[in-house]
Formats: sequence, C-alpha cells, structure tokens
Amino acid sequence: MTDELISQNAGKVLLHIYLKYKQENRIPHFQALVEQTKYDENQLMRALFYCSGKCFLSLNVKTMSNGKKIVRIDEITDKGIDIVEKPADESKEKPFNITFNFNNEFNIDSIIKNEAKIF
Repeated sequence: MTDELISQNAGKVLLHIYLKYKQENRIPHFQALVEQTKYDENQLMRALFYCSGKCFLSLNVKTMSNGKKIVRIDEITDKGIDIVEKPADESKEKPFNITFNFNNEFNIDSIIKNEAKIF
C-alpha cells in the first residue's frame, strides 16, 4: 500500500469513517483506524491531514510535552458526506473518484452497499 498516493489513502480513510458513522453513528478513534486500515501512523496522519485540509473532517491534534501526538477526529463534515454521496456528473465520473485520484474502476457504490471491501 505504500505505493498509493496520499490522496488515495485519504479517500479510503474518509470512506471508512463515513461508513462507520452511517452504520454505527460514531467516528472511529485514531488507534482503531490504524488497526482497521493497516496503515502505519504516519501514513494515516497524512491521509487525515489531507481530508482535514479539504474540510472533509474536523481533526484535533495535540502535542504532549513528551512530543507524542494525540489525534482525535471530531466529525465528518457536511463536505465529507457530500463528496462520498454525490452522484456521478454528466461525464459519468464521481466527484469522489476525481478528488481522491481514483479511476472509475474504484466502485464507491459497491463499497457503500457492502458488496466490496476498502482495505
């Protein structure tokens, strides 16, 4: 997975968070995301910062006096939900696939319907 783009990792993480929120009405904790995605902490941080920079997630990062970072995902924003749920445009391309640099073979609908896996 290390050869994937940061934006692609971010898309998968956002989709995973969206599904947890939709199915269980909760946002997963950082450590749970590390375990579920199999990304190392730095890879996951880059993906979360990408999503936060696009205003798809509200992220809270605190640095402790020992240098350790505490990461909390406060919410998936309206923009985050919209980018996942928005249908394909006239050119048959989903905004999600464009934003996260996926080709159209990445079928977000089958993942949402639980017919395919993200990780």
